[in-house]
Amino acid sequence: MTRYDTVVIGAGTAGLTTACHLAQSGQKVLVVAKGIGALLLASGSIDVLGFHPADSLTPVKNPAEKLDDFLADRPDHPYNLVGKETLKTGIDQFLQLVNQAGLDYQGDLNRNWMLPSGMGAVHPTCLAPASMVKGDLSTDESMLIVGFNELRDFFPALIAQNINEQKLGVEAGSISLEINIPIAGAMNATPIELAHAFEQDAFRNQVIKAIAAQAKSYDRVGFPAALGIKQHATAVAHLEKQLNRPVFEISSLPPSVPGRRLYEALKAALLKAGGRLIIGSQIVEGTIENGRITQIRMETASRLKAVIANHYVLATGGIFGGGIFADAEGMVTEPIFNLPVAADTNRHHWFEKKFISPTGQPVFNFGVKANSRLQPLNGDSQPVAENLYVAGAVIAGSEWTRGRTGEGIAVATAAAITAQITSQAAKSLR
Repeated sequence: MTRYDTVVIGAGTAGLTTACHLAQSGQKVLVVAKGIGALLLASGSIDVLGFHPADSLTPVKNPAEKLDDFLADRPDHPYNLVGKETLKTGIDQFLQLVNQAGLDYQGDLNRNWMLPSGMGAVHPTCLAPASMVKGDLSTDESMLIVGFNELRDFFPALIAQNINEQKLGVEAGSISLEINIPIAGAMNATPIELAHAFEQDAFRNQVIKAIAAQAKSYDRVGFPAALGIKQHATAVAHLEKQLNRPVFEISSLPPSVPGRRLYEALKAALLKAGGRLIIGSQIVEGTIENGRITQIRMETASRLKAVIANHYVLATGGIFGGGIFADAEGMVTEPIFNLPVAADTNRHHWFEKKFISPTGQPVFNFGVKANSRLQPLNGDSQPVAENLYVAGAVIAGSEWTRGRTGEGIAVATAAAITAQITSQAAKSLR
């Protein structure tokens, strides 16, 4: 039976980032997941702190300056477990990781990019792909928003109108193209299909010809976030050269192409470092003996297979990711290790009366309580297992809509867990 240094359960941003850091440090790492997490649902950017106070309509310009106030208001937030320095380390390590893997992410903890969302709202985010950063609304450069009639869930006229009505100092115009998207062949193309089309010279030339005249009246041109997957840099460079102005991407509804690029980059980095990745298998249970995880059991085609490691990282996500289950009877559980979950069993308390509530929805704070080492607790101050760690949204208090902190939690907890496991590995070699 193969024994690993660390097994990571979950292949979202938290799980893959942790696994990559550990594999690059020389650890023998296995990642097991039922799917690729929420990466295909997310924008691909890293939100650290977007709004504070929670009901503020003014985006945070400098997350580092607002963190202390945010943490004072949210003592239960996972940032309080890892601390500001670990958050900064996590951001720096993530930037280095993804940029070495072939992406081009930009930013730091001392500023937020103000990016247009798929509805024309302002999306403050700390780290973002260069192709999105060029759409920053902090500058006064005008923009033409380009859409496609076959891409039904992207509305260029609405985006431009909302940008203009907010009086941000940025003039926005729009155009919607009637160009057949190859592969799709229907009036309901997805961003993935559009991304594949943008990897074809002929399709890009059609787009350039259709918008060239109108684009001359604007400083930059915005497209749905679908400018290629594997040939993203080539597609952007071609469009910019022919249009003679910067080109940027705007997040659209899922499936997320930037999220797909991020997944592929992290996957490639993990495999290059010698890690192993199994997608499509589910961990059904873990065995805890004498305060340690001794094994986990994974579904295979014919039987349950035991997997043994020195350390285990649970990065299965919260309610959205399936890491926390809630049923109609009000039972809230963690399904693999049966860890204690901090949750209200009265279902009437799970949601606020307003769907978009400035205080967020309580149900999204449900999760596993952890100590400062990110070890899950058994209801008091004692860890359930000394070699088990929790990362990302499975941790209690991770509700991301209050402040917009979702991926910041992922990269910060990845850095914290990596530091602890590598430190223990180093001590064992002395």
